[in-house]
Amino acid sequence: MYTNMKNKVRKTLLIPGAATLCLGMFSCTALAGESTAVAHQAQGAVTIDGDLSEWDLSSPIEIKDESQVIRDAEHWLGETDVSSSVYLMWDEENLYLAVDAKEATPFGAVGQLAHNMEDNFKLYISTNPDADPDRTAYETNDFLVYLMMDKTNWYTAIDRSMIERENLARFSTQGMEGSDKVLQGYERTYTITDEGFIFEAVIPWANFSNDYIEAYVPTAGDTVNFDFCMTDNDYPFPNTQASVQISWSGSAESDKNPSVWGRVTFE
Repeated sequence: MYTNMKNKVRKTLLIPGAATLCLGMFSCTALAGESTAVAHQAQGAVTIDGDLSEWDLSSPIEIKDESQVIRDAEHWLGETDVSSSVYLMWDEENLYLAVDAKEATPFGAVGQLAHNMEDNFKLYISTNPDADPDRTAYETNDFLVYLMMDKTNWYTAIDRSMIERENLARFSTQGMEGSDKVLQGYERTYTITDEGFIFEAVIPWANFSNDYIEAYVPTAGDTVNFDFCMTDNDYPFPNTQASVQISWSGSAESDKNPSVWGRVTFE
């Protein structure tokens, strides 16, 4: 439920094969193909105000390592240039997202380039916990969401161009051209920090459904494929020289192949 009240949640993060449980003061940086995270259910109303004092920040999804840079790595100047700590929580109606972003030149999207080249957050999510986690092609319930970082219009898009026509269920690409706002009920805000900004948002689950795709209502214990990518373009104009991308999975294949995404469990 999204209202003007606040709640606290707790986060844990586990990387299989590392035999490391991340609790308390520890956090984990993802390795491609080995990323798992926990999103806890909101126990009360959630306020979207850019203040993360209501969140448990002890175990973030860390996106800050050189190995996670998936495009224009030669232009990445380190953690203070482009990186983020990402937090998730949920209830039956909404997905909640918080990002503590470090970025030297934030909010640079100006609508002059393709969405994938301008400042954005890319949210990759499945709404089918029964799907094969090792599938190598997008299925009906796989979504790539663009949250454009322009500080004014906050335009959004959903890319479904990689899905075979017979699997689209009449849910095609939305908003990939122009500056549309395709996410209904999407609320977001930010606060500026010394090293970048805090971003907080709510995305209703209804955005991932239509007359042919049932609305997802998460249940504690569900696990779905998930990834998150941050794009930074210091000069977002035609003939731009670089557009750095850094992602949780550390894989440049996430736009086409859900098997490289991480896994999020709802608890």
